[in-house]
Amino acid sequence: MVTMLYEWMTGSQAGDALDEFLAERAPALQRLRSALSGLGRDADALLDGSPESVASVWEPITARCADLGTDPRSLEEDPTRPGWPSWARHGKLVDPHPPAESLALVDGFVSYLAEVITSAVPDALWIVGEHRISDYPTLNYPVLASDSHQIFLPALPLYSVYQSAHGRDPMGGPEMLAHVRRTITALRGEGPESSVAEEPLVTVVAEVDCFDVGLREDIAEQHPHLVERLVAELTDRDGVVSVYRYGPAALVVDVPEWDETRLRLWLTLWLQRHLPR
Repeated sequence: MVTMLYEWMTGSQAGDALDEFLAERAPALQRLRSALSGLGRDADALLDGSPESVASVWEPITARCADLGTDPRSLEEDPTRPGWPSWARHGKLVDPHPPAESLALVDGFVSYLAEVITSAVPDALWIVGEHRISDYPTLNYPVLASDSHQIFLPALPLYSVYQSAHGRDPMGGPEMLAHVRRTITALRGEGPESSVAEEPLVTVVAEVDCFDVGLREDIAEQHPHLVERLVAELTDRDGVVSVYRYGPAALVVDVPEWDETRLRLWLTLWLQRHLPR
């Protein structure tokens, strides 16, 4: 099954995908309420609209996704795929992938995040992701944006669910709350995220039999030990043959089973999670 990725879309197609994403928000939130009730939680008490509630809402979601693990079928063989949220169908999911129930939980959580964040930043608008850099990670994605920041809300929750499904360290409630607070601050035009909004965290260029990776220069300058940790964790990923750091902010990655988009997204999300704020 071939699905149109955001990266392949024209401007018109990306606009239609944004409309589709927005139309899914209210039904997804209602499904989240039902799911939380099914997990024995008081949905009305949890979903009080405050930023602080994000931690309590995320905890049962991530626990349930850890229990669900991965779907035994490949993306091409999974019959539930047509019913996935649009951002999952058009996004870069890889095998082994989370099952439909996990994706639905993330979808509901995204709707709740949208309510919390837009209440805190009323001027934020939904737009098609745009940037002067042609391979910017959220180009054509449905993003919540201000003059200084753009964010694709499903990105880090989905990253964390992949971590849970594969038995790795997921984002806990306090970490997800910290992410939401940083996002609110950035959308208000404050904090480090907004000050470097024009610079992507990472660039990836496909070479013969490898990828040439460049990290934003301030990352290597200010957080050299974090780069060492990134290299170690990337090396440990399935399919990665080797990672060679040939400069403070430069890597050569040999990962035959990945493409440029997958590597760029993984590196971007890892850095978004781990960079100190």
